[in-house]
Amino acid sequence: MRVKLDLDALEGAVLGGLVLSAGGSGVKRGERNRRIGEQALDYGPLMMVTLDELEDDAGIIVATGVSAPGFAKAITSMRDSIQSAEMLIAATGGGRPAGVMPGHVPGLMAWMQAAVLGIPLVDAATNGRGHPTVKMGGMGLASRPEVAVTQAGCGGARDDRVEIVVTGSMAKTSTIMRAASVQNGGSLYATRGPFAASFVRQGGAPGAMSFATNLGRAMLAKPAGFARVEAAAAFLEGEVLVVGRVEANDVRYDGGFDVGRVVIAGDGGRITLHVYNEYMAADADGVRVRTFPDMMGSFDPATGAPIAINEMPVGREVAIVSGPRSAFPVGAGATDPAVFPEVEEKLGVPLAP
Repeated sequence: MRVKLDLDALEGAVLGGLVLSAGGSGVKRGERNRRIGEQALDYGPLMMVTLDELEDDAGIIVATGVSAPGFAKAITSMRDSIQSAEMLIAATGGGRPAGVMPGHVPGLMAWMQAAVLGIPLVDAATNGRGHPTVKMGGMGLASRPEVAVTQAGCGGARDDRVEIVVTGSMAKTSTIMRAASVQNGGSLYATRGPFAASFVRQGGAPGAMSFATNLGRAMLAKPAGFARVEAAAAFLEGEVLVVGRVEANDVRYDGGFDVGRVVIAGDGGRITLHVYNEYMAADADGVRVRTFPDMMGSFDPATGAPIAINEMPVGREVAIVSGPRSAFPVGAGATDPAVFPEVEEKLGVPLAP
């Protein structure tokens, strides 16, 4: 179904997307996302289409970023996102894409690309929650080295820029893109594809954008405060794992990623969250209770607003919500066996089992 996006949809998309960013985004990023969405709407009518409305061979590009969301120090702008799309289109033959979707929600840069390029936003993503590596958003291609993927990215100041276009396997091009982002202080805006709509239906996360919007709307229907935390838990078919205070947060920037752990002690016991840009696993008193791509999110219990990992100093009161992977759209890249070893090695904890 074709839907015209408006400010009401934007509010839901921003809030629901912050929750589903799994600790990668908080209050400051939410304000920035809202501004991006408002500017996208200012360009004129912005439409969202479902995958069912597209022909099997319709080409969809993916608007994303390659970054450490909380601790990187980089210069990027909306122009970089648009330029990366233009670079990709030029490198892949110059044909106009049928639509654009984000790597994962909230995906407001996909709104901007859709508006500027004059193409629809597709109600899908490579994954329905935040993921740290491009391979995890690879829709299963990390295990298929014979498939060539083109990725383009750019960022930096006017007189000190990084611009890159690379074609090859998902694994190799993703490693190259990450290395390029490090040269820009840990972040680039990027675009990859195009991918056929038939492939996205099978390997992507159809409905991810509308799911995020509806999650946000369910929260906004409740008064500000803990009721919104409970609304998020209910929508995700999950639970509030703990309400307590941050006991430790040793997350640091390391080679293009935010890596470490956050420990919260409270009425739910002691919850340890393993971080690789986003929450990748949760242990309750030493026992694993959630593992990526399960959902874990952090909130201010007083306001009900999502908060990011870098907004959680020791002593801050937080609420942690979790939900099973079966409750929201998940792409094939999030369970691809090839994507886990590098994350497990860095975190020192098992994920794939």
